[in-house]
Amino acid sequence: MLVVETTVANCHDSKPLLDLLDKANIQPGVRVHADRAYSSQKHRVALKSRGIKNGIQDKAAKHNPLTRRQLWRNHLIAKARYGVERTFGSQASWFNAKILRYRGLAKAHAWHLLLAMAYNLKRLPKHFADRRLITQT
Repeated sequence: MLVVETTVANCHDSKPLLDLLDKANIQPGVRVHADRAYSSQKHRVALKSRGIKNGIQDKAAKHNPLTRRQLWRNHLIAKARYGVERTFGSQASWFNAKILRYRGLAKAHAWHLLLAMAYNLKRLPKHFADRRLITQT
């Protein structure tokens, strides 16, 4: 299930995480991947209490650098997150979606949904061609 959440500009990205977990109805045992912005004890505890595997990258603290193991774990998580980040990069370059030009939460949310649909429509021919090649061999 895809859940799109749009927040006001002065709201940090990590604040709606717990609500998103509830809305998405994520089953226990599934790993949730996220970047360093979501790294907090509160989020780790919430994931564990729901039985969801923690895929949130570790964040270094002042005068407390990451260990070699944490760096390697972050590297592995970044590989898994690549597809999502590539999508945002493609939207930014194809549709000039770096800056939101609409005021108001409802208009911004509609804009994000339209971006997602436009991205999927642009990628559709390639996905269709790839599927035909797989089924024919």
